[in-house]
Amino acid sequence: MKVSLIWSSPYPERTIAVAMRRCYSTKTIEEIESELEQKGADYWRYLLTKALQDKSLDVFEHFTLTLLVEGAGDAEVGSLVRDFPYLRATRVKDADWFVSMNARTLVELWRGRTGEGFAELVVSELASKSVCPVFSEVAFGGGAHAG
Repeated sequence: MKVSLIWSSPYPERTIAVAMRRCYSTKTIEEIESELEQKGADYWRYLLTKALQDKSLDVFEHFTLTLLVEGAGDAEVGSLVRDFPYLRATRVKDADWFVSMNARTLVELWRGRTGEGFAELVVSELASKSVCPVFSEVAFGGGAHAG
């Protein structure tokens, strides 16, 4: 099976960090964005780590991605869709699919038995495209490397 990134949310780590801060702050979005820019990527890493530790995975839903999955069988895709209801799959042709999901689903795939192999392919594809390296490091650790 081959996984290719078609699209992802722009600035996913920044978006997740803004969502995380907004949950616990009365500051305006503009104030939060300014604060995040001043504090930089280390602060984003801290917020992403805190969200994972606290199991506040809902903030990861603001990072979405669409993938082309080639060579996936009906049973395999059907199992993913059943086990992970926020993953959407549309057949393109034969064994090729467009798959859309958010980062929360990706984290759940990574942690689950039925989705781990697929998650590894997605994480590797994100790493090869340098998409969300801070998020990948925090969420997937050593598993986030270009394949």
